[in-house]
Amino acid sequence: MLLTLDKLKDLALAAGFDDCGAARAVRLDSDALLLEKWLKAQNNGSMQYMQQNFEKRVDPRVLVPGCKTVIVVLKNYFTGSWQETDAPYIAQSGLSKEDYHFVMKTKLYALEEAITSYFGCEVFSSTHQHLFCDSAPVLERRWAQRAGLGQIGKNKQFIHPCLGSFVHIGVLMMNIDMEQYSEPSAEDICVGCDLCVKACPTGALRGEMFDARKCVSYLTIERKEPLEEKFKAVVKGSLYGCDTCARVCPYNKNILPTTDIELTADSRLLQMSKDDWDSTSRRQRIKLLRRLAKE
Repeated sequence: MLLTLDKLKDLALAAGFDDCGAARAVRLDSDALLLEKWLKAQNNGSMQYMQQNFEKRVDPRVLVPGCKTVIVVLKNYFTGSWQETDAPYIAQSGLSKEDYHFVMKTKLYALEEAITSYFGCEVFSSTHQHLFCDSAPVLERRWAQRAGLGQIGKNKQFIHPCLGSFVHIGVLMMNIDMEQYSEPSAEDICVGCDLCVKACPTGALRGEMFDARKCVSYLTIERKEPLEEKFKAVVKGSLYGCDTCARVCPYNKNILPTTDIELTADSRLLQMSKDDWDSTSRRQRIKLLRRLAKE
């Protein structure tokens, strides 16, 4: 008995996800070449972890020995809410009431349990981590594309045709085959559109390759080196992330807010003004953004 795509999707929706697909585990040879070129150009900036675990990053069978299937799930995190107009910007992913890593992994554990129960035996590695959400060397966007869920857009974000790009991606690596696998789309969903490229405030999307060192999300979250003078003005208006390229994307025009209460906007963050943020210490800001400051 093998798992069908329809049954897998039913289990994923029951676990709280918005869509699901599956791809056969293979080495991502083309992505390996692109990643090697991207790293050689030092576009990763302070993200030195991108240079580590190269083979694990491009081959799930190295990351999880015995892996045959990469299951990919999506969860809408668009809050539909925005901050006070004068407040330093917090990206939609940072506004949620709970840390999305915790929310996604809780649902991934539920899906893993449901799949295991369906087979009546262990189908996931008992010796290696096999459940991931933005926390391991996994090319999540590429696997989402290979799992037939959408495409990687010009803004380098994953875009689902109905959910848009405000989606968290989760991955389960399973040690058995599926009955069938999703068909990845070859459609160029961004043909004739350059809105995100033109809107990017630092030009991070305008080169041959995406330059993370110019991205406002990188500059406000990942950067460890001193901030270049030319970026100070744009970063001043952002506290955590950017969303500019996502906000102009046509695929995000009519999306609905998340129905998951844990991913809806934290009212404290929405109500804080520029003066409120100016009066907080760096430690207090970190606590607020990491959801460590509970009522």
